[in-house]
Amino acid sequence: MKVSPSVISCRLEILREQILESVDAGADSFHIDIMDGNFVPNITVGADFVRAIRRVTDINLEAHMMILDPGKYWESFAESGADLLYFHYETPFEFDTVHKKVKEMGKQIGMVINPDTPVDVLKNFLARLDMVLIMSVYPGFSGQKFIESTPEKVRKLRAIIDEIAPHVGIEVDGGVTDITGKLLKESGTDIIVSASYIYGGNIRERIGILKNI
Repeated sequence: MKVSPSVISCRLEILREQILESVDAGADSFHIDIMDGNFVPNITVGADFVRAIRRVTDINLEAHMMILDPGKYWESFAESGADLLYFHYETPFEFDTVHKKVKEMGKQIGMVINPDTPVDVLKNFLARLDMVLIMSVYPGFSGQKFIESTPEKVRKLRAIIDEIAPHVGIEVDGGVTDITGKLLKESGTDIIVSASYIYGGNIRERIGILKNI
């Protein structure tokens, strides 16, 4: 299982140390939650934060844009070092235009769906996506309880992807622990995002547990 620690739960006063510890423990990428206080009821970080993490590590950085106008701001995150740009299906943006520019910059593009959004809405986009991120909690805050119907949602998406766009990976974010991670692996998830589970305990131990479920 690939693991993308969500740095929203890092201790900022020792961010560099926890990033390096995560890399040494086997983190495959880092997930950066970007919230604007409008699309979701919380405010986190901007492009400078992405740039700071890029200075510390060269592994893939995922910019998960939980913002009302991602079409206006995504380039600043790409220029700051994000490798994968995640756009919410539920936010207004011109997909064709954004997709063209993202690819011209040599970046990957992914689409995110919230818990109440069915996987069928992705069918017309899958051929041009690199990743799909399924939210297993309602976006906005770390530490929420995992929505139990998520594995079945992953199975449905996996069947669609395998049929029409087998190159697309599936990532799941929210409430991921050693227990829910097993359910996600069994359902066909490729990458799991974990925040408070990893950074609320022994980082090395917990990344190891998730990678080996």
